[in-house]
Amino acid sequence: MIRTLQDRGVQQGIDVYMECTVTRLLTDGGRVAGAFAYWRENGRFTVFKAKVNRHCHCGIGKAWRVTSNSWEYTGDGMALAYEAGAELMDMEFVQFHPTGMVWPPGVQGILVTEAVRGEAASCVIRQASASWKSTIPSDELSTRDVVARPSTTEVKEGRGTEHGGAYLDISHNPLSM
Repeated sequence: MIRTLQDRGVQQGIDVYMECTVTRLLTDGGRVAGAFAYWRENGRFTVFKAKVNRHCHCGIGKAWRVTSNSWEYTGDGMALAYEAGAELMDMEFVQFHPTGMVWPPGVQGILVTEAVRGEAASCVIRQASASWKSTIPSDELSTRDVVARPSTTEVKEGRGTEHGGAYLDISHNPLSM
């Protein structure tokens, strides 16, 4: 998606600066007037002046220990905006993919396709509470938040797998054998 947006921007005549990291938004009179950055390749600093600012960033998924997010999704864009005086809203709305690998460490964060849940795979917790069992319907593909939220609660309360997750059971499907 990022490459598609970059390509489209270049086609529209927008300058795209690859491998350049912004460390501070520069303000003048309460509005953003530019950015201070450095080039990753050589560490040289640069200043971008801006008449108009469109603030886009990649997200905050790397704030969690296990995630499928890319290494650069560290919330820097949100921090830059906040430091420049922006009001951040609805910060609790972070989308989680509920079926990522947690073990072994070499595959942590790799996604298990939604198609597995679409084939009626069910989540299994070692000692699941009654509320968890009633929260996650096993006969339909529930939305990510409906699966992730109660599963996370169960794991935090010590009822997850030995590696801090839940099992995804697709054994009823003859193609899984």
